[in-house]
Amino acid sequence: MKDNSNLNNQNKSSKERTRKIALAGILSAFIIIVLFLESITPTGRLGFYVLAAFILSVVLLEAGVKWAWAAYVVTCAAGLLLIPEKLNVLPYVLFFGIYTMLKFHIESLRKTWVEIVLKFAAFNLFLWPAWSIAKLFLPPSLTKGMMIIVAGIILQAAFAIYDILFTSWIKFYFEKIAPKIRKA
Repeated sequence: MKDNSNLNNQNKSSKERTRKIALAGILSAFIIIVLFLESITPTGRLGFYVLAAFILSVVLLEAGVKWAWAAYVVTCAAGLLLIPEKLNVLPYVLFFGIYTMLKFHIESLRKTWVEIVLKFAAFNLFLWPAWSIAKLFLPPSLTKGMMIIVAGIILQAAFAIYDILFTSWIKFYFEKIAPKIRKA
């Protein structure tokens, strides 16, 4: 009798592992499709990065941290291999994908002010090199003096809105989508 229950536990564990592998693989494929669509769409491109991050968050929520990190690495590598314009993958690789993972780790601290500081620190670590690159393509009048301050304030506000939307997405997923998926 004891061997039979041990076998059942191994069976359940094996099924759960298989479910996580399949989920991570399928959602990783969706992320690659979204990144490809971003590279060929003339407008609304930022939304595709957000969608890719939201899909990655489903891997995190349903399969766990290890599988989400694996999906992040796989989607970065596949994106860099498959997307013709490599620069189009960089926002996902350097911010949207990695922020999905960082957000989880930061919010697990459960200390609101520490979370806020760490989130903005993570965003600004991305922003600093991105701004350095963007300055090469922008007119000098937009990269000096008061314009830097204005751009910085706008970007910080945009990030705060993004983080709030991301949190709302996670709440929506848990309340509306996850129960329907888990029922099936």
